[in-house]
Amino acid sequence: MSKVKQKIELTANVLIIVVAVLLIGILAQKYFFSSSSNIPPPKTPAIGNKISLADVDWSKSNQNVLLVLRKGCRYCSESAEFYKNLIQQTQGKNVNIIAVLPQNKVEAEEYLKSLGIAGIEIRQSQLDALEVGGTPTIIIVNDNGEIANFWLGKLLPEKEVEVVNQLTS
Repeated sequence: MSKVKQKIELTANVLIIVVAVLLIGILAQKYFFSSSSNIPPPKTPAIGNKISLADVDWSKSNQNVLLVLRKGCRYCSESAEFYKNLIQQTQGKNVNIIAVLPQNKVEAEEYLKSLGIAGIEIRQSQLDALEVGGTPTIIIVNDNGEIANFWLGKLLPEKEVEVVNQLTS
């Protein structure tokens, strides 16, 4: 009877080890070796695409800048000084700057006011409608309503200079 008991114990131990190795293999494959092909790339605007934004007359300016922001976006708030600087540097340059937020206009105005950003148009639009996957995003739109250039995320100082130079030269 003790030999049968030993064989049962040995078989049970081997099965436990096999199951544990299989589970570890599955977890390792899922968390360490999974392909990123299941994750869709973030949405980005495409140069040349037309932007449809209610009540905006693209032709009134040679260049239009969309500051796509979102209340509660840390990087949008951290970029406020750059946006104020951009507004100041483009005054008198036939550049129309529009803040576009997914929040309603009252919330958007309050948010921009809290950042010290004033004197620009405000529009409400969902990010998907602009083909934008995240905020902040800066989109330059020509007088035909076509995307001429765009920048995603909080910009490094050299990218901020690039934006200003494109709009003021």
